[in-house]
Order: sequence, then structure tokens, then C-alpha cells
Amino acid sequence: MLGTARRWRSDRLADLRAWLAIPSVSGDPAREADVARAARWLASWQRAHGARVEVVPTSRGRDVVLGHWAAPPGAPLVVIYGHYDVQPAGSGWSSDPFTPVVRDGVLYARGAGDDKGQLFAHLCALDAWRQAGVPPMRVLVIAEGAEEVGSPGFEAVLRRLARRVTPRAVVVSDTERDAEGAPTVTVSQRGHLVGRLEVDTGGPDVHPGRLGGAVVDPSLVLAEALLALRDGLLPQFDTNPAQYLGAHPAQYKGAGAAQYVEARTDAAVARAAGGRAMVGAGLDERITLRGALDVTRLATEARGGAVPARSEARIDLRLPPRADPAAVLRRVRRLLDGLAPPGTTLRLRVAATTPGVATMPDPPTRRAADEACVVGFGRTPTYVRSGGTVPAVGMMARAFGIRPLLLGFGTPDGNAHGPDEAMDLRGWAAAVDTSAAFLFTLARQIRAGPVSAGRQEITMRRADRFAPALSARIEGDE
Repeated sequence: MLGTARRWRSDRLADLRAWLAIPSVSGDPAREADVARAARWLASWQRAHGARVEVVPTSRGRDVVLGHWAAPPGAPLVVIYGHYDVQPAGSGWSSDPFTPVVRDGVLYARGAGDDKGQLFAHLCALDAWRQAGVPPMRVLVIAEGAEEVGSPGFEAVLRRLARRVTPRAVVVSDTERDAEGAPTVTVSQRGHLVGRLEVDTGGPDVHPGRLGGAVVDPSLVLAEALLALRDGLLPQFDTNPAQYLGAHPAQYKGAGAAQYVEARTDAAVARAAGGRAMVGAGLDERITLRGALDVTRLATEARGGAVPARSEARIDLRLPPRADPAAVLRRVRRLLDGLAPPGTTLRLRVAATTPGVATMPDPPTRRAADEACVVGFGRTPTYVRSGGTVPAVGMMARAFGIRPLLLGFGTPDGNAHGPDEAMDLRGWAAAVDTSAAFLFTLARQIRAGPVSAGRQEITMRRADRFAPALSARIEGDE
């Protein structure tokens, strides 16, 4: 059995490397053909391994690929979401980002963790079930090609799809494991407002020795606007606990057991910041629950030491999980109103707004995830909050009317979006096992209904009945 599993693992790893070699950068117009090629590869692979595939066209070739994996009649439906587009490679890589390489049991490539590697773990689990028989649940794999650019058009696809299907659970694997390597279940995400502040004085650049002090400096106006937003927004967030899922959502109870969100220590957050100066204490709460205003770009057009005529700042505003982005945007506009001196224009150009979302899954799904992670990783998952924002998560929650299960398999500090993005293969094999087991454990939870904590233990001693993947382990010999 182990030899068969290893051969199966080797074949699937070769497939993953072929997919990772396609530079499907959705934010680069020059890569449109590659994004479309990655979609075709995914559709072809699923067809070749027994799925019925639909391709839903969207703008600029970023098609949504739907893979329908069959099960016995009447079996409940699980949706598995992922994305096949990736970030630009950037500099600083130790090897070509689109020539996947394995070093010391770690796979390096753009998309290895975000998100091709994680999505492909689920696909391998489905293929393993197909080889062993028929999975206990129907599965619809939804893969989009525009997640890295905000998922434009994806919500419309989901609304149409929701008229056809009613999933029992939605699984998203687009986050990382914890520092000890355990899978994570993310229970909340912050909202997001991103835009650009522009100040235009309407004239030319001028020499500060001739007119400095007489002309409006747009950079100073911009600084005043940024301080007005900081002082007018962040304290309001802190005094409204309803925006935080309640006063302090550190504990969730259900199904006779308590689940605790594990907050990172200040030291752990500081380590992740790589030596950057930190702001105060309670850092995990700051980066996962509280609102935050950051400036991601400052620019002027002046040259040669002149006072510029125009300045701009790109702002990134993170919102508490239940803050209303529309209400926040109205307050932003009120705070900016009247700040521009006469003859000066202050504009806010909003690029995108995304609401936060609460994602603690329902008790049967949570129990099934706990049991499946014991099979794959030898322990239950860590429950965490996220300071990030994945627009597709909220879109699916609204479309299907259920809270998605955010089950993170990415390598801790796997450098998603950075150089040398990585996925450790031992963890990837455990993710395949976990995904395969989840279909079994969720089906069992649905059949059994509510159970006591004492009945939740799972041994899966006959795991090879269900899938070769369940006994596969990476030995670092790749």
C-alpha cells in the first residue's frame, strides 16, 4: 500500500509542478494568455480524473472553472473554493519563480502556497477517492482566476450558481498553518477600503526660495487629511464593540465543547514583522480585530527640490469584522470635506470596498474539520482570527447563506506574495489526507446529528479503504 501511495504522490506532485510553471499573473495584462492557459490546464486535469467540468467565461480570460465530482444519489454537496491566479514574481528569488524546484522537502514556486498548492491538495484528495470508489459527498470545485485583483465579476457568477446548488458546506483553503505547523480555522476577517487621496493646487511646481510659504504645499494638505482620517476613524472603531463580533470574541461555544481562538503573543507578532518598530501592546487584537489606517504609497510630481503642485497617497483602511464599509466611506468623506484650502482640490478615489465576515463554521462542520485534521496532521486545528481580507469569502457567504470553513494548509511563513514562496511537501501530503478525510467525517456528522464530545474520536484505521492519499507521507526524498 505504501509503495502505491508513494507512486501516486509522485505523479500528482509532477502535475502540480506543471501547473505552477504557468505564470498566471492576473494583475499583468501581458499574462492574460497565461491566466487562460492555467484555467484550461485545470479544466483538462479535472476532466481526465473523472469530473464533469464547466467553464464560465469572465472578463480578460479569467474564467471560473467548475468541477463537478459525483457521489451516490442524494449525497450532500460540499463546495471547495480556490484560485489559480497568482501575484507577480518580483525580485529576490533563489530560483526561477515559475520553474518549480524542491529543496530539502520544500517546493518553491509562485503559487505553491497561494493558492495552487492548497487547491491542488483538495483535487488530489478527490482523485484518491475516485480511485478508491465513490466519495461520500458530492463536491463542486469552484476555481477563479481573479482573486489577486479583487475577484471582479465573481459575485455575479456565484449568484447565478446559487440558484442551481445548495451546498451543505463551503471550504476555502487560502490561509496558512500556525507557527507549530497545525492547520488553522479562521473565524473572522477584517473588512477593507482601499483608495487614493489626491491633492492638486492647480498650478506649476515652484521654487521654495521664491514662493515657499506663499503657495499651498499639497503634501502638507495631504498630511492633514491623513491625520484627520486617523484621528476621526480609529477611535470610533474602538468605542463600538458591535463591530468586533461582540465585546471580545475570544471564545466560541457549541455542540457541548468550547473552541478558543488562540491569540498570538506580542513577541510572535513582532517576530513576524522582521524587526519593524511596533505600536503598543495587544498586537494580535490590533492586526485582526481593530481598524487600521496605513499609507502604502506617497508620491509627488516635483523635481529638483521644487514645491510640488500635486501630491497623492494610496491608503489601505482595514475595518473591524462587522463594520459597514458604506458607513465608513461616508464618514471618510465627511472628515475630508472642507480640508482643502481655497483653489486646491482634494479628491478621494475609491478602488474597492469589501465587508468583513464572521466565518466560524456551524458545529457539524467544525467537528468534521477537527476530526479530519487529526487524521491528516495528528492534531485538531488552531482557531484564529485574520487581519486580511479575501473578498470571495464574503461573496460565498452571501450567495450560499452559510459561513465558509477557512481551513488553512499553507506553510507557516511560506512567503505568499514574496520571493521564494514555498509549500513544505510533508504538510502538503497531510493536507491531502485531511481533505480526503473531511468528506468522510462531514458525511458522518450529518448522518449522526449532534454528538457529545466523547463520541467525536476518529481512528480511521482502515484509511486505505477510502483513499491512497490517506496513508501517503512525504519522506523528503523528492
